[in-house]
Amino acid sequence: MADVDSLSARIDQAILVDEVGIETGRYGPYFLKTLYQPVFHNSGKDLMPIGLEGLAGPHKDGELVAAREFFREVTAADDTFFIENLCQTLHLHNYPNIGVDGLTLFVKLYSSADFGLKKAIGQVEHVVRFLEEISVDPALLVCEIAETTDDGLMTELAAELRRHGIRIAVDDFGIGRSTLSRVRLLNPEVVKVDGGWFRRIAEVIMAAKLLRSLVDALQREGREVLIQGIETPSQLRVALGTGTDFLQGYLLGRPRLAGAIFDTKPLNTERLLAPGDGVISLFADRNGAR
Repeated sequence: MADVDSLSARIDQAILVDEVGIETGRYGPYFLKTLYQPVFHNSGKDLMPIGLEGLAGPHKDGELVAAREFFREVTAADDTFFIENLCQTLHLHNYPNIGVDGLTLFVKLYSSADFGLKKAIGQVEHVVRFLEEISVDPALLVCEIAETTDDGLMTELAAELRRHGIRIAVDDFGIGRSTLSRVRLLNPEVVKVDGGWFRRIAEVIMAAKLLRSLVDALQREGREVLIQGIETPSQLRVALGTGTDFLQGYLLGRPRLAGAIFDTKPLNTERLLAPGDGVISLFADRNGAR
């Protein structure tokens, strides 16, 4: 518990709060802001916005910096663990500012398993504490577990999350170690199909048919499937054809900074599939600008 208290104190010192309650993290010359990208439920004719994924939005000198570029500069192991927890805290603390109750929040456990079971469990305790602070039902949180070589540690981490009522997702399915065997080992509620892998599959008719069979097999095991990285109407058509439960991508809604207004109106699939249709944003700035 002492480690958790020490981590919490360091995070508190790094957080800045603006006049409307939006929280930003400070790390060296960077300001870490929360970006939320909408997640949609496939309900047939319409796509219903049911959740968001919390993403890190590092800014330097007032400009957004690619997350990969930022994390390359975070070289110390302790700092990597701190940044991961700071980002999670920001995503959770900024969640009430969305202004819509009952939205599912997806957050990543990027590297907690790489620091051993004790630190990984401490990270879960840290998350649970903040859920209690903001009075959010743990069932609304889905933690995406990244790949690691230590299967035993991953199963213990998954069990700890589940013990607190937090749902689990396997992220980046289709690449690396995120395979069917990993899914069955961790027994997640949600399987997130990697966006780049999906876009390659969407270009090949036979591969798309195989993906449909895979989605069906996962669903028969009692899992929900989320296809990421949907950027074009043709990719959306392939994704809908698989019968996937959830969809996400730039065609449906781009990541926007915490504090933007979330639009709960459904998206019409016929309009999205129409040729020449543009990107639709599910967020508007507080002043009404898009």
